[in-house]
Amino acid sequence: MLLNTFNAGTGFNFGRNPSISFAKPAVEAELKYLADFDSTSITVEESGSYIVLEGCVRSSKDLYRALKVAGDVVGAENVICQLAVVVDTATQVDMILY
Repeated sequence: MLLNTFNAGTGFNFGRNPSISFAKPAVEAELKYLADFDSTSITVEESGSYIVLEGCVRSSKDLYRALKVAGDVVGAENVICQLAVVVDTATQVDMILY
């Protein structure tokens, strides 16, 4: 038996140090490996228990994806979003209404 009943009341924090957070590198790694996503304009910072996303993305879809990744790592209530959607006008197609 891995845990004996003699120490059952003690907290089990194997390998956990409360002063070390892995949230920032985890979010950065997840953003880096998203398919069809440019994370070079995004900065991930940690502020207490919050993750702060700063920078710009190319579309509202990319904004959603960045928020989803950060929310999956630290919880949606712990994400502060300071991202702006900047559309590349060179690739934008104008709509013509008749």
